[in-house]
Amino acid sequence: MFLVDSSVWIEYLRPGGAAPAKSRLKELLRTGNVLTCGIVQVEVLRGVKNEKDFEALSEAFFSLPEVPLDGEVLARAARWGYELDRKGKVLPTTDLIIAAAASGKAVLLHMDADFKIIAGRFPLEEEMII
Repeated sequence: MFLVDSSVWIEYLRPGGAAPAKSRLKELLRTGNVLTCGIVQVEVLRGVKNEKDFEALSEAFFSLPEVPLDGEVLARAARWGYELDRKGKVLPTTDLIIAAAASGKAVLLHMDADFKIIAGRFPLEEEMII
């Protein structure tokens, strides 16, 4: 299973989005190997252009299996952020939460170099689309 980051979803949804992102996500959706989480849903849905698209995309997103953002995930994200900050690597909280949600549950599919930094230090299986 793959937890798909908003960076991939945004490319997938853009008419002129990157072909590698479109083809990889299309394949995963076809095979039913896509997970989501609340932070990704918010990041993607807030950028939708109109109500009709918002409703359609919301329905699609909320039909996907979801990784819960429970206390364990948030504690992991906080710990990882704390440790990275002390090494001078200050990353967005949203990225820490998404990575912590994927850890041990799914491969994180992304287009964001911040996740490579996290995976270099913590147990995160990831695949970056370039």
